[in-house]
Amino acid sequence: MRRLLPLLPLLLAAAPGAPAARAAGFDEFQVFDGRITQPGGFDLNLHLNFGRRGIREAGEGAPRNGALFTAEIGYVTAPWHEVALYLPVAREFSGDVFGGGFKLRNSFVVPGAADRPVAYGFDVELRHQPYRFTSADWGVTLRPIIDLRRGPWQLILNPAVEFPLGRDGPVFAPAVRGVLQVAEQHWIGLEHYMDFDRIDRPAKPGGQAHQLFATTDWKISERFALHLGLGHGLTRASDRWLGKVILSVDF
Repeated sequence: MRRLLPLLPLLLAAAPGAPAARAAGFDEFQVFDGRITQPGGFDLNLHLNFGRRGIREAGEGAPRNGALFTAEIGYVTAPWHEVALYLPVAREFSGDVFGGGFKLRNSFVVPGAADRPVAYGFDVELRHQPYRFTSADWGVTLRPIIDLRRGPWQLILNPAVEFPLGRDGPVFAPAVRGVLQVAEQHWIGLEHYMDFDRIDRPAKPGGQAHQLFATTDWKISERFALHLGLGHGLTRASDRWLGKVILSVDF
């Protein structure tokens, strides 16, 4: 697949986390830029997030701080379409391990996004996850993709809207990523993940989730890429120190 490739450390470390709040609904930290491989190609992304909670709100069996590992398997059906399956597994600090259901994402993109100064696309993501991860077991995310490039700079916008099925109303959860290419195969960047809660009843500033990450990316070879990130929450409803690693493999 496109973008960032992450490598999987063996360490499932855990760092202290802030108390979870309704708006703090992240269970994955990834910004989509609309680049996909050639039709007929598979890709595998291995995600590791650690030092954070994997749920929307505390209570009722909420997992403690720990690690979340996700295998993402993608297949490109056409120059403009990719389908990907996410299979998350969480590990609490106490050692408890449990599955996180699945996500199925369909990406519709402009062909040749990597060579365009302005590219765009659209994701439709269906998920089924237990209540330890989310406030509703079924949900749909609609994620526009806007990718702007100029010289070594890149700005990616994902103004996503999440629809928990059968509970609550739609949630506005945008993400933005700024990238600077510093060498032929090396990039640095900043990512900001936001959760404003329900569109019809947004949370007050202190109840919103805002996670800021400093990231670095390496293109290791034609098939392998590595993405590393260190993040910190900006509000009381956000997690504190977080780490993430993504190893991407194109087949």
